[in-house]
Amino acid sequence: MTVLSSEDEEYTGKMFKRPDKKQEIGFALSSFYILLFGLWGSLQFYAVTVLLIPIFIIPIIYLIFSIVDGFNDPLIGYYTDRSKRFTEKYGKRYPWIIIGSILAPIPLILAFIPISTSVVITVIWITVMMCLFETFATLREISQEALFPDLFRYEDQRSTVLGIGMFFTLVAQLIAAISIPLIIASLGGATESIAFIGAAIFIIALTYLVSIPYAIWGVKESEEMKQMRLRLDQEAKEHESVKKVVKRIFKDKNWMGLIIAFLIWGTGGLCYIGGMNYFVLHYLGLGIEVMVLPGLLLIASAVGSIPFWVKLSRKISAKKLYIVGLSFSAIGFFAFFFVIDYTGYVIMSAFMGIVWGGNWGIVNKMVQAQAIDNAAVTNCKREEASYAGIFRVFSAFTYFFQSLIFVVVWTLTGYTPEKRANQTELARLGLKLNVSLIPAALAVVSIIIFAIMYSITEEKALINKTKLVEMGL
Repeated sequence: MTVLSSEDEEYTGKMFKRPDKKQEIGFALSSFYILLFGLWGSLQFYAVTVLLIPIFIIPIIYLIFSIVDGFNDPLIGYYTDRSKRFTEKYGKRYPWIIIGSILAPIPLILAFIPISTSVVITVIWITVMMCLFETFATLREISQEALFPDLFRYEDQRSTVLGIGMFFTLVAQLIAAISIPLIIASLGGATESIAFIGAAIFIIALTYLVSIPYAIWGVKESEEMKQMRLRLDQEAKEHESVKKVVKRIFKDKNWMGLIIAFLIWGTGGLCYIGGMNYFVLHYLGLGIEVMVLPGLLLIASAVGSIPFWVKLSRKISAKKLYIVGLSFSAIGFFAFFFVIDYTGYVIMSAFMGIVWGGNWGIVNKMVQAQAIDNAAVTNCKREEASYAGIFRVFSAFTYFFQSLIFVVVWTLTGYTPEKRANQTELARLGLKLNVSLIPAALAVVSIIIFAIMYSITEEKALINKTKLVEMGL
């Protein structure tokens, strides 16, 4: 793997100083926001099992959500790329990160509050709250993703930040794996709305607490960055329409290969994550509290695998590393088909931690950063937020496709997600397919698409870094 020479580092350093360790750690604290998305992931299960919303309505909710998100994601990316109001004083990305961080948790907790016994009103309420949560979360996440390749310009520092971030991700998952099932169990179990509200209050309070050092240390932009961004704003002769920007992004084969592969793999990952509650309750016939031990083992193995992924990222290209990560996913999902009891679930959770340790955070973000660098050189523009917005359009539809897969499988197999419902053997098989062979097949397709479409070599990535400095980007 090609590395940046000392001369290149010195040359790049003329434009930006390397962020210090405090900022690396502060930025990595953003990983604790996975707590919110863990809570968000249980919303579908809550809607089906607690609110008893008919299963065929769930994909409709997620389709509406995905369409709304499909409009606001590229628009948020486009307008934050072109915002000038706060750049000189606060920076290009910082204000939007803070606004999104403050507002996003509010509609999420409101989504878990049942406001009516009417199914129609409940569906409308949940849909609106989901869209508001995703809009504010998008504002924060797009701005943060746009800041990452701009703030951390060296491959070794990128992998270090992502490694620390993955560690924090796993700590957050550890907290969620222990606290959420135990809070739900202690407040009445997985069929009581108050149990989910209690879990939501705890998770959101913790997220706000972690946001303090994240905002103070992690995402503040240096004066050099503010001046560079201010200069780019002033030099911009005209602003292209959002339609033209989106069209250009869709022509970027590397970026489209990455996000299509993520759409397919992400759908499979959501099938595994979202299907586990149903698998435990209605396949294994156990209470939700038994998910604590598998969750702990998943996180322990993921933490143990982080040094492996970080070290590997410095030895092979990002493209090869991504394919390795996707391959681990396919193997793990396939192997889960042979799980027949709680012991097997525990063992496979330990293996799946290796996948989560690298592919979910470190590998994917490194490939994204390389693709954004390449796009900046090609287009002579820094449009990180616009690119991140298009990525999120595709990732938003993973929820729709996952819920659609579940409904199709449940309908064909006769699964009933009601409390104490007797499940047939065919229905139990469907629950297993949702967390094993279906995501395994999707992972294989994802590997093929990414290998064909993504063509950035390590040498090309290094050349792009030098060109970005030469171009003043």
